[in-house]
Amino acid sequence: MQEHLEYKGTRWYKCDLHLHTVASKCFQDGTVTAEQWVGRAVEQGLNCVAITDHNTGINVDAIKDAAKDKNLTVFPSVEITCDTAKVHLLILFDVTKTSADIRDFLVRADIKVDDFGEQIASTVKSIFDIATLANKDGAIVIP
Repeated sequence: MQEHLEYKGTRWYKCDLHLHTVASKCFQDGTVTAEQWVGRAVEQGLNCVAITDHNTGINVDAIKDAAKDKNLTVFPSVEITCDTAKVHLLILFDVTKTSADIRDFLVRADIKVDDFGEQIASTVKSIFDIATLANKDGAIVIP
């Protein structure tokens, strides 16, 4: 019997595209390391995750580094709150992007640096303005 068969056809991947880390102030256990976070994602059988901390991407690089030898694809992402209606958007960037790329995006989105990680922080820009900004960066927007 052949040990390794080349698979052809559709595959299912288990993904969670809305996950927080200790970078979000609402995260319950601030002692969780990037390695522990990745370990838990792998334990849960996840193949793909998006780090969508509130108005920050500060933990993206550490999570990506902890996942580099695991079977886990990490999308650098952010959850941003828009306009006076306080609509939340998830912005998923290419896997090659970094914490610095997310920081630059948030600054262009008019999120104050002092508000990074705050769930209550928001931009006065509309969801359409943010979507246009994200689109210019090649990102995917999920309302």
